[in-house]
Amino acid sequence: MTQPCLHARTQVIAHDENGEFVECLDCKEIFELSELEESEPKEDLSDA
Repeated sequence: MTQPCLHARTQVIAHDENGEFVECLDCKEIFELSELEESEPKEDLSDA
């Protein structure tokens, strides 16, 4: 079974008043930038 793509390497391909659209350079998936930001795990700094 293959690992899901983490979309670590992206490029902006379009933007408008509603948001920016990016393409993953590894898997070629296109999605809205806000979708990627929501799915990224947030770093926990509570122990800092």
